[in-house]
Amino acid sequence: MTTPTTAITMAPPGNGAPPATNGDGKTEMLALILAKLERMEQRLDHYEALVQQTLPMVGMMTDTVDGWMHELTRSGINIDERTKETLRLLAELTAPQSMETLHTLVEMLPTLGALVRQAPGAVAAMVDTGDELVMRLREAGIDIEHLGRRGLHAAKALIDSNVLEDAAVAVISNAAQSLEESACTARPTSLFGLIRAMGDPDVQRALGFFLAFAKSFGSRCKTSV
Repeated sequence: MTTPTTAITMAPPGNGAPPATNGDGKTEMLALILAKLERMEQRLDHYEALVQQTLPMVGMMTDTVDGWMHELTRSGINIDERTKETLRLLAELTAPQSMETLHTLVEMLPTLGALVRQAPGAVAAMVDTGDELVMRLREAGIDIEHLGRRGLHAAKALIDSNVLEDAAVAVISNAAQSLEESACTARPTSLFGLIRAMGDPDVQRALGFFLAFAKSFGSRCKTSV
């Protein structure tokens, strides 16, 4: 005795046609799983094709970067040190104090822009004023070129001298302070007061300085005449 069975017809996966099911629904579940697997396989094939197309481009980019690195290294540039320095500067730039300063600068940009726009006019006015001054001096009979040459010579002589050295500047500073103090404390003195002052170590030190200065100055005057 044969028992009649229900025929099961399965549509090809992915065509959107719902498969026929038996009583417990297992066939329908299996068809859905197969359809999803087929769609996943198609996507993987698509991704694999994209990867295959991208690999040559990545290789070309890698070769290009390697060439740049080689050229920089051959030029004496230490890439690692430059990278570390760049990262250090980036860290300093993003520090709170630096960011606050940058915010201040950004707020000042409109004012700076206005000054820059006004700068050509200000420079032109200064040039016109200088030209007018030179013209008036020439009309007064003053040789501007001669004054310029003398000024340059005087500046060169000042630079070549030792007057700008630390020791000379210290002496001039001490002399200026002493002049200021002496203007308020100076009193008339007699010959006996001068003799008593000779026993003061500070006065002796000053007299020794003036005697040494007089000897050196006299020697230079003799050789320059």
